[in-house]
Amino acid sequence: MTNELNTKKLTGIIDKDEQTRRNSPTAIIELGGKQHIVSNGAKVVVNRLKNEEGETITAKDMLGGADIQLKVVSHMLGKKINGLKFKSKVRYTRHYGHRQQLTTLEVLAGTAPKVAEAKISEPKTEKVAKKPAAKKVAAKK
Repeated sequence: MTNELNTKKLTGIIDKDEQTRRNSPTAIIELGGKQHIVSNGAKVVVNRLKNEEGETITAKDMLGGADIQLKVVSHMLGKKINGLKFKSKVRYTRHYGHRQQLTTLEVLAGTAPKVAEAKISEPKTEKVAKKPAAKKVAAKK
């Protein structure tokens, strides 16, 4: 399963049936300073969390305030990024690489996110008293 996740897009929602995900209720949660759109049964890849595999995490839905239960499926490394520093004529070359640490989460099916209804309120209008018009002073001759 890890190889399947590595070959797909490493950030965002990973779901085999895209149509099912679009029709199911969704929620927006915040993890690690980033917002993610999740739905029941979907798997989400986020930056590494300190929780161990098999642990359950609770996150708040930013739309409706419902509690969303997430299960830590696995920890993995992201795609390798190679970098190069080079300065001409001085024989300076530096190679470096980076692999982001990632965590795969699964939204548990038992938690159905609720979408809050938007409350529309009338805009407040304040009455402002008009200032009296300034008196014109006649020029003296």
